[in-house]
Amino acid sequence: MNAPVAHRALLGAALTAALFAAGINVAQSQSEPTPAYPAAEKHKPTTLADRIVLTHEANPSNSQSVTWRTDTTVKTAQAQIAKSAGGPGFKSSATTVLSTRDVQQTSSLGAATVFHTVRFTGLEPKTQYLYRLGDGTNWSEWYEFETAAATAEPFSFVYYGDAQNDIQEHWSRLVRKSFSDAPEAKLYVHAGDLVDTSNNDGQWGEWFKAAGWINGMKPSIAVPGNHEYSGTTLAPYWRTQFAFPDNGPTTGGTQAVLDALKGTVFYTDYQGVRFIALNSNVSAVASALRPEFLKIQRDWLEGVLQNNPNKWTVATFHHPMFSTAEGRNNPDQRASWLPIFEKYGVDLVLQGHDHSYGRGNMAQGTTTQTGTSIYVVSVSGPKMYEANDSNWTTNGAIAKKIGMNTQLFQVISIDGEKLVYKSKDATGKLYDDFTIDKPANGPKVITENLESTKPANVGGAVPNTLSLSLGTPGTLGTFVPGIGKSYEATTEVTVTSTAAEATLSVVDPSTNNPGKLVNGTFALAQPIEAAVNGAFAPVAGTPVALHAWAGPVSNDKLNLKFKQTIGANEALRTGSYSKPLTLTLSTTTP
Repeated sequence: MNAPVAHRALLGAALTAALFAAGINVAQSQSEPTPAYPAAEKHKPTTLADRIVLTHEANPSNSQSVTWRTDTTVKTAQAQIAKSAGGPGFKSSATTVLSTRDVQQTSSLGAATVFHTVRFTGLEPKTQYLYRLGDGTNWSEWYEFETAAATAEPFSFVYYGDAQNDIQEHWSRLVRKSFSDAPEAKLYVHAGDLVDTSNNDGQWGEWFKAAGWINGMKPSIAVPGNHEYSGTTLAPYWRTQFAFPDNGPTTGGTQAVLDALKGTVFYTDYQGVRFIALNSNVSAVASALRPEFLKIQRDWLEGVLQNNPNKWTVATFHHPMFSTAEGRNNPDQRASWLPIFEKYGVDLVLQGHDHSYGRGNMAQGTTTQTGTSIYVVSVSGPKMYEANDSNWTTNGAIAKKIGMNTQLFQVISIDGEKLVYKSKDATGKLYDDFTIDKPANGPKVITENLESTKPANVGGAVPNTLSLSLGTPGTLGTFVPGIGKSYEATTEVTVTSTAAEATLSVVDPSTNNPGKLVNGTFALAQPIEAAVNGAFAPVAGTPVALHAWAGPVSNDKLNLKFKQTIGANEALRTGSYSKPLTLTLSTTTP
């Protein structure tokens, strides 16, 4: 089935200025909304441990690292650890471990901050431990983790694409759904762009708050995305708050490149799986050093794969081998790394960046494939791009599944010779599903467990005569407090289309009270409504169809009406209410 191909007229500025920015004169006696809580106060450190995150610096079966944040009044950062028990008596056997690293920084919000790291060593494999963090007087609650088994055993892990935007508002529900869906998952893999602005302490605060205590109980593996960089500078928080293995490249290139890779390229072995983290951010170094940036990692990667005792291998980095978003391409990275992945049969390559979903393999495979690597692009946050498979097909790959406009998490389960991959949306609904069977004495077989789907790539077939324009805008006028009334405005829309059918729709693409006019953070109670030759329909965060054509049209003029209803008892805030909207003329049969 052909997917809609849209030709958009972005009318936000015009609509905002002409329709919704009319003077809305509200009496000054109206009470003002509560001011926003200051970010510097919301995210400031204290004596108590926060931003707690587990990582692995060494062997996961006998060690565990934990990093946390305090203010500078803490002089002796420490942890207590004990084997878990069914009652409170475990506390008497707890041992104290002093922090092994304390790094002081000034946050972007002006707070003097210290990140502390403790590495618990000498632990027993496959054992549950309790730990807490503090200064000897002020303690966190007790957190629990389990060490890995010393040998290959069944386990599952969770993989996320970009969180990036509106993290506390939108990403938090996805993380919690993934935890409730897979509470026994042992690891969490983040494929970059955890935040939108690398040095924004408020965004990092949202990331830690969204994940909450999960970060303190389930170890993380994370790679930086382009939004963890400002130019060539890595987020100052990265190396201080994530204690990853120090086993990345140390030779084979310029020291500046090796330094840039430190703390971002590593591997760790967990119960029969080798997890490999790479850094795809070539802009982290000067342009002259970018080929070396890729080559150093390629050579290191080949060594890590040549000497891999594990049955399964998972690689993760940010920029995709095969992009799912229009106009994106990473040819240098693909030329350098792809042959290595295919040569050694890396089982899963987990990526982000394109704010959409794609999953596939090189074209030698079919529905049941042998001897091939699987490449996945996913997104976990609310920022979305349109997706297609053109970058896959033009580079010798097949996209088995392409999707968009869906927040996703992935649960990957490994048991002996079988890997089961399930992608789910924020409600827990199954989105993608396949299995890899890897017998000891036979070829690898990948089996689709759902019908693979992807939108038809028909964008290029839409003629340039699919067009949309606005006439002279109208105005909603002035809202009068205390009087129940509907205010209307009309503007003329002119449509030309040579398609067999077309649809005009309207959508509010914002995340601030979609469908409602806003004055800062204050929103009207009722949504703005729109109509074309029919009944009014509320504008929303998803497209609302206003009119359809069953054949080609030329200069078809329609009256586009907007209506805003104000209740007699509705509280109004002084100022102008506005919202940029998007009108879309689309067709599925050009």
